[in-house]
Amino acid sequence: MLANTTRRAAVQFFIDEGTDIAEFDTLVEYVHEEVDTITSPEQARIALVHKHLPRLADYNIIEYDKHGETVYYHETPRLEQYLTHIEESKHGNDAV
Repeated sequence: MLANTTRRAAVQFFIDEGTDIAEFDTLVEYVHEEVDTITSPEQARIALVHKHLPRLADYNIIEYDKHGETVYYHETPRLEQYLTHIEESKHGNDAV
């Protein structure tokens, strides 16, 4: 599930911002900035709508209103611990 960098970035947005609600366009911009393989906001938008948000919704990590442009995050402590571990490993910190 979180092996994909785009899905990780989408979840990481909510953790970094300390919120459980986001405007879709704000999430698109964050993913575009954070994921090296996403080269434009439009590419981020398409990837999120057609692949990554539905996948995260299938696992009840997020909900999104396709028409209202709002994304809701369901806080998941184990998932957040996993993401923290991944981020620390990327930066060479094995403190977890």
